[in-house]
Amino acid sequence: MAQAVNVRSFLKIVKKYTEPTSLTSQLLHEFVDKIVVHEADKSSGHRIQRIDVHYNFIGEVDFSPEFRR
Repeated sequence: MAQAVNVRSFLKIVKKYTEPTSLTSQLLHEFVDKIVVHEADKSSGHRIQRIDVHYNFIGEVDFSPEFRR
């Protein structure tokens, strides 16, 4: 039940910003709970840095390349 309330709260914010023209501080504060920036990894010869975005009401959504495979 709590998850349904969280999704409804998140969708209420989404409807408020259906076509944003810029990323404002207000929009960022309403959507994002926290951003975690991990230490860069250079072991592959390329610099790779993981960034986790935790959204208000729904938590973290994984958009990493490994997730898309």
